[in-house]
Amino acid sequence: MEINQVENILKDNEYLFSFLDIKILKIENGYCEIMIPFKKEFTRLGNILHGGIIMTLLDYAGAMAVLSINKRRNQVTQELKINFLEPMKDGPFYSKGEVIKSNDDVAIVSIEFYDSKGKLGAKALGTWYMK
Repeated sequence: MEINQVENILKDNEYLFSFLDIKILKIENGYCEIMIPFKKEFTRLGNILHGGIIMTLLDYAGAMAVLSINKRRNQVTQELKINFLEPMKDGPFYSKGEVIKSNDDVAIVSIEFYDSKGKLGAKALGTWYMK
């Protein structure tokens, strides 16, 4: 599936995707890169990106990496473990997901979150059930 197709499907069906203004930079063969801009609405005290926004981007990057290999109709996040490593304030922000193991029903994804300077802000490991 092409980047434009995936973006259009998500923009039409998921308000959160549009609200966050997510841009898909790359999606292919178990790998995905996405980006969001810095917006004041995404911050907490101290003008730092809210952890819930980071978690959401990690989830989207992992899900789209799985989508690129999923031969079924749908998938759901089964588990998402996150380590927040640094406060993030320099946008835009990037997340990269890579499927590291999969079978017919389950995919395991390694996901990272970076600021515009390349600083690693969070690292996650997720499991997706493909149905």
